[in-house]
Amino acid sequence: MDPQAPASFIPKKPLVEARAGAGAGAGILTLVSVLLFVVSLVGAGGVFAYTGILTASIANKDASLKAAEGAFEPEVIAELGRLDARLIEVQKLLNNHMAPSGIFDFLSTITLTQVQFTNFTFQKQADGSAVITLQGTGDSFSTAALQSDQFGAARLLRDVVFSDVAISSTGKVSFSVKATVDPSLYLYSKQTASTQATPTQQLPQVPTDQTGQPLTPTGTTTP
Repeated sequence: MDPQAPASFIPKKPLVEARAGAGAGAGILTLVSVLLFVVSLVGAGGVFAYTGILTASIANKDASLKAAEGAFEPEVIAELGRLDARLIEVQKLLNNHMAPSGIFDFLSTITLTQVQFTNFTFQKQADGSAVITLQGTGDSFSTAALQSDQFGAARLLRDVVFSDVAISSTGKVSFSVKATVDPSLYLYSKQTASTQATPTQQLPQVPTDQTGQPLTPTGTTTP
């Protein structure tokens, strides 16, 4: 046996440093865990407090609403509701009310003096539009052609079809017209709106003197 070899295999350096390092790492993990737990507790408390505030606010608003409802009589509120429903239905009836007389007024403005209409048909379509069919006579083919131009140029008519042009037994030229009519000519609500939008005609002012007496064309007052 070599006399220079050590007699013991036990290390002479202490292991305190390794144990101290392991203890420091465990302490940091414990501190972080405690901090996270404290933060979670604070967050849960904040959420609970905010929930309580919202609940109290909702309860206060509900009480205010019930107090406001109690200030009105339920019978009056129900009667006002029924009246509102009736007014809505009346408005619907007025909006859909038919007044075809406006079509006749319009036709009188585009019909030539040499043309007479012997038949008139008004028919409302499923899409809400209206179609008119007319049968008329004129004194010549040129008159019928001019009347066709009048219908074609009318802005309140569309899809105008001028057909069945022929000479009648009386020597006049007969024809048929079919066209789609603008709603403003047969809906009461449209006619009312156009009437209200039309400015009223003002009468000419008669010149007067200083005393308010009307003047004659010569500049003198009337006796």
